[in-house]
Amino acid sequence: MKKQIFTIVFSGALAIGIISANPVLAGENQSVEDVKGEVEFAGHGHMHKNPEKHVEFYRKQAEKLGIKTEGKDARALAEEVHMAYLKQEAKKLGIETDGKDFKTLANEVRKIRLQNKAKELGISIEGKDLNELAYEVRETLIVNKAKELKIGTKGKDLEGLAKEVRLAILKKDAAELGINPDGKQEKELIKEVIDKKILQTAKKLGIDTRNKSTHEIMEEVFTNHAEEAKKQKLFPFDGERGFYFGGHKGGFHKGKSSEHNKKEQE
Repeated sequence: MKKQIFTIVFSGALAIGIISANPVLAGENQSVEDVKGEVEFAGHGHMHKNPEKHVEFYRKQAEKLGIKTEGKDARALAEEVHMAYLKQEAKKLGIETDGKDFKTLANEVRKIRLQNKAKELGISIEGKDLNELAYEVRETLIVNKAKELKIGTKGKDLEGLAKEVRLAILKKDAAELGINPDGKQEKELIKEVIDKKILQTAKKLGIDTRNKSTHEIMEEVFTNHAEEAKKQKLFPFDGERGFYFGGHKGGFHKGKSSEHNKKEQE
């Protein structure tokens, strides 16, 4: 069940990019690769590995975009849907789309979104590659969130601080949902929180949950109720998805800011 939840929520929400309320770089526990990747995901630069399993989802997205669906298989539909969303995103960012293939356009979107996020956080982008910039963005997000949660940052390494922030958010969510965290492993607690959030979303959207797994409920949310869930900021459109699904330990070491390198040398 846990694997199903993570698969549908992560690949479903991020891949198609139907989350648009400040979606980029939301996760405090993300690695550098995840930070760069989320920019790509938010730009619709990723597709389900098995689009055939989500054909209805892609068909409805295609219809919404004015893409003809007749005679097309799931993969063809998925490719057209992702390209259409990517072009929409590129145009919003002032990027010329004519004559560019998917990979080229996705890279340009990813770069601009990352640079915009850095500027928003007061980070200089001059002379920095995407790895350096992604590290600094992630570092700033973690430190800012720690301060918001009244967690001390002095003398703590970034990965340790990220874990502390993640656990604090998890326990806060659990408490608000009436879930007792005592004696539970982190993964077990995450699953309980996600399950309850999914059921809350379904209830507010009027989705019948009888005899349905959480996987099936989320599929229905993404396929039929994404816009309304987004408008109401319901899970997984509530700003916490980066926390729940982002981040693989150690990835941030692949890119370090010049400031971080200076600190290591002191």
